[in-house]
Amino acid sequence: MVRVLMLGAGEAGERHGRALRGLADRCTLTGVYDHDPAAARATAQALGIPVADELEPALETAEAAVVAGALERRPTLMRTALERGLDVLVEPPLATTPDLAHGLLSAIVRSPRRPVAMTAFDEHFDPTVRELRVLVAEQDVIAVHAERMDPAVAGPIPPGDVVQDLMQQDLQFVLALSGETIAATQAAGRRTRRGGPVDHAHALLVMEDDLVATLVASRASGTRVRRITVTTQQARVCADLDTRTIEAVRTTVSDAGRHEAFTHRIEVPPREAVVVQAEAFLQCVQRRTAPQVGIGAAIACQEAALAILKRIELVAHRPAARRGPQAA
Repeated sequence: MVRVLMLGAGEAGERHGRALRGLADRCTLTGVYDHDPAAARATAQALGIPVADELEPALETAEAAVVAGALERRPTLMRTALERGLDVLVEPPLATTPDLAHGLLSAIVRSPRRPVAMTAFDEHFDPTVRELRVLVAEQDVIAVHAERMDPAVAGPIPPGDVVQDLMQQDLQFVLALSGETIAATQAAGRRTRRGGPVDHAHALLVMEDDLVATLVASRASGTRVRRITVTTQQARVCADLDTRTIEAVRTTVSDAGRHEAFTHRIEVPPREAVVVQAEAFLQCVQRRTAPQVGIGAAIACQEAALAILKRIELVAHRPAARRGPQAA
């Protein structure tokens, strides 16, 4: 039985806490700590677990920790937990900047034992995404196209941009599928509300293995979309994460020279990705094995997201095109 401490309250902490609470035969939640006592009490009440008033005594009661809560406090909480010998599951991004995230690697080295340091990219464990990876694992992947859109809503301007809030899941998919670093980045985007963050973004990535990825993230569309299409030399495979369906279209050439398309449709049984992720984390803790999604993945995704945002800003601030005859 793994004793798990929640470090950080709020929506992310509750999401992971509910998943772990449902695995009562494998773990127990020892409590929740947050620098904001009111937030800690709210999360503790939602999960039915104690509030930890002080950090150090709370760490002594646990073997592992889920680090969520306010982004600016995650590095300190993660570092403290690692240096006390706890395994950690951390909500991405790990820190406000990649440099701060890189600094956390030293805490892993200084840990009393080799820790399990796992990043909580829930969608990596989504059954539909996992099935998609299996289908294309032995194929020659040429390109990936991902669309992640939410309907535009009235009200307060959201604090985060769509690249870091939405596109990061697809960045993680592409980086994991390729296994290579990004060789080139191009991007463009829009702000539909003055003073707001980027709420519509297109990114074009070329990986070192020549895989081409086009990623679209938007909060300015008319509908919700969660779709990933992988083009290989053998087939075109499209996964709809909302409907949990995958369609693989393979084209063959008959002896007569005619092209014939065959479609294979898969309906993936529903299962919450965050629960599958929690199971994977506990298994790594119990077996002392490396996680599928480590700290390096979170740093690489954050660096890629910032590179995309930089390209968007460069395009947005390009010089105005000249009109009329060119000056001699």
